[in-house]
Amino acid sequence: MFVAYGASLNGFILRCRKILFVDGAHLSGPYEGTILSVVALDTDDHLFDVAYAVVSAENVDEWFWFLTILRECVGGIQHVIMSDRNQGLLSAVPRVFGIENHSYCLQYVWENFLTYTGKVGIRR
Repeated sequence: MFVAYGASLNGFILRCRKILFVDGAHLSGPYEGTILSVVALDTDDHLFDVAYAVVSAENVDEWFWFLTILRECVGGIQHVIMSDRNQGLLSAVPRVFGIENHSYCLQYVWENFLTYTGKVGIRR
């Protein structure tokens, strides 16, 4: 299920920075699955909900489907996609928006670096 309200899409296109923050969260309880969401920053640096979807799992196919519909909804504007380096996003974003428009959240890059170097307990 993909949800994007017309007011949210128009607000993003007209008044928000052209950076889309994408992430997924697992749902628990009676409604299992994953919610994929996209938010942006408005001119006052507040989060602005753009779209979301409920899917069965966070994988490449679901991210590709979600990002394809999102691109159709927001039009031909060049966007920067900010993500957490999820494996599904690493494959889907370049196919939909291009590799030059994909950037990564520094917090996740730092945490991944510490994990791969074996220094998990060190904090900034």
